[in-house]
Amino acid sequence: MMEIVYDKEYAEISYDASQNMLFLQLKGVIEGNQYRDTFHKVLEIGREKDIKYLLVNQATMQKSSMESKAWLIASWLPLVKKTFKEDIRVAIILSKNLFTKIGGEFVVSAVRKLSRFEVKTFSTAEEAQTWLLKDVQVED
Repeated sequence: MMEIVYDKEYAEISYDASQNMLFLQLKGVIEGNQYRDTFHKVLEIGREKDIKYLLVNQATMQKSSMESKAWLIASWLPLVKKTFKEDIRVAIILSKNLFTKIGGEFVVSAVRKLSRFEVKTFSTAEEAQTWLLKDVQVED
């Protein structure tokens, strides 16, 4: 069952304890401070819950700055690498906005090069979740 753990007009973070998965929904135009606050919250909750899976849905995000993306790669990603084991699997649903989608693809490419996290992009949440949980054994 999904528990909303962070709810702002520009982002929502939910946690599913049964799958040890964090869901980040980015919405609309996200300013630099909002972007940083949101991703710091992802790190804080992810560490607290010791997550194994992260699904980032950018489908309804319209815009974030290149400075925010650069901060994500240069400052946030090193924190994530120090905080988590290397076995986190990340699925990203890219924005439908062309420029935001291109920026998202840039970030995905950088994450792949700078970490050993498994990262893949998808068009739907269903596809993303299926891939994230592909090796998970369901207990009876």
